[in-house]
Amino acid sequence: MDRDVTQQAEFVGQITRHQTALRAYIISLMPGMDGVSDVLQETNVVLWEKRGKFQPGTNFRAWACAIARYEVKTHRRKMLRLGMTLLDEDLAEQLADRGEETPEKLDERLRALDKCINRLEDGGRQLVEHRYHSEASLEEFATRSGRSTESLRVMLFRIRAALKKCINNELAINSTRS
Repeated sequence: MDRDVTQQAEFVGQITRHQTALRAYIISLMPGMDGVSDVLQETNVVLWEKRGKFQPGTNFRAWACAIARYEVKTHRRKMLRLGMTLLDEDLAEQLADRGEETPEKLDERLRALDKCINRLEDGGRQLVEHRYHSEASLEEFATRSGRSTESLRVMLFRIRAALKKCINNELAINSTRS
C-alpha cells in the first residue's frame, strides 16, 4: 500500500513539474484557439488514467506531450464539427514537432519569451496575458478596453511577430555567450 501511495505521489510530482511545459506545448499547437485550459485539463486526466503505462526512468515530458498532441487533435475535430476555421493541419503538425524540443531548449525559449513579454508596453502585455491566460473572449476584452475586436486581432498579430523576432534575438545572444 505504501508503495502505491509513493508511486502516485511521484507521478503527481511529474505532472506538476511539467505543467508549464505542457501548457506551452498545447499553446504552440493551438495558436489563437480557445480551449487551451480545457485541453490541458483533459491531458492531465488522461495522464492520470494511463499512469500505469508510464515507465519510470523514461522521458515523462515526451510521453505527456504525445498525449497532449492527441488531446489537441480531439479538440480540433470538435471545433471543426462546430464549423470553426482552424490552422492548417500540416502546419499544426510542424508546430507539434518543433514543440517536442529538449526540455533545456524549451526552458531557454520560455525564458526568452518571458523577457520579451516583459518588454512589451502595458497595453500589449495586458492583451497577450488576456489572450493566453484568460478564458474570456477577445470580444469581451475589446468591450472592456473600448477597442474593436478586429483592431485587437491586428495588434495581436503584430505583437506575435515582434515576440518571435525578440525571442530569436535573445536565443542568438545567448548562443554567442555559450
